[in-house]
Amino acid sequence: MTDSVPVSDVVCVDDMGKARVMEPVLADKVAGLRDQCVEFMSDIELYREAVDGFIGVMDRLARQVEREKRDAIVASNKLASLPNKAEQEIATLQSQIEQKTMELERYKIEHRSLQKIESDQTDLINRLSFQN
Repeated sequence: MTDSVPVSDVVCVDDMGKARVMEPVLADKVAGLRDQCVEFMSDIELYREAVDGFIGVMDRLARQVEREKRDAIVASNKLASLPNKAEQEIATLQSQIEQKTMELERYKIEHRSLQKIESDQTDLINRLSFQN
């Protein structure tokens, strides 16, 4: 037993005179579905473009954040090294003070020595002047 379907039930003629294999109602539904698919694909493309734009913005922000992080690390390192530099400078200045103090003591000793020599020479000149 074969179910035979009359040709008039399968082949139809639409409003434009075209022969159709499916019923006009079903053909309209298929056309509507096709239009919905085209709209859906258009919406998907718009969504993809929006997502691509969002990803671009996020990439730029990520690069900017990385730059800011690098700058912050550099600033933090400089700030952390300030006490070390200050200690080094203090040590250098203290060393210079010690050197200058030793130099001053040396000059004082030399000055006293020269004063003694001057005094001795003055005494010698005075003795020699009074002898003549």
